[in-house]
Amino acid sequence: MIKKLFFSILLLGLISQTATAQIESFMMGFKFGVNFADIEGEETDGLDPRTSIHIGLAAEFPVNEIIAIHPELLYSFQGVSFDSELPNFDTESLQLDYIYLPVMVKYYPFYVVPGFSVETGPQVGYLVRAISERKNTVNGITETSDVDIKEFTSEVDFGVNFGLGYHFEIGAFVQARYSLGLGEIFEDAPIHHSVFQFSTGFKF
Repeated sequence: MIKKLFFSILLLGLISQTATAQIESFMMGFKFGVNFADIEGEETDGLDPRTSIHIGLAAEFPVNEIIAIHPELLYSFQGVSFDSELPNFDTESLQLDYIYLPVMVKYYPFYVVPGFSVETGPQVGYLVRAISERKNTVNGITETSDVDIKEFTSEVDFGVNFGLGYHFEIGAFVQARYSLGLGEIFEDAPIHHSVFQFSTGFKF
């Protein structure tokens, strides 16, 4: 019984040391991944998610052994596609690209799985590009027409993120995150972003 207790205490100590080592100092690196972007709100039936990417920088500031602040600077490609109701076009895609600044609070429950984290936090974004791309295919030839709609789109987007992550001792990490938009994409239009992100990266 004493040996088992001693072994349990030793094992817990080793786990604690490993978890602490992963967040004991400031780290900075890069990340990239895939977006499954959608739009939710009134009159959004018939929209198909846009599969795209995000890429950027990530940092981590330890607060204590189990809490860290994790800011990022991301370029994210978002939007949707749908069947066009316009004559001479088959499909349309709404392409909205943002620069986002998420600030996540990460909780490392090291006693469960060392390196595993639960995260949440707000983000704010600035619209870089807003294009309505229209396509039509005739006799195997695809024609496209791009319309700039940035003047009709809100320049600032904001929302809240919820996610899970795993940080390896070598510095690599993986993340799964859901981003719920709270701002209106178009002025006076009750629709917002809804994005699932899967990322990987490395911090030094």
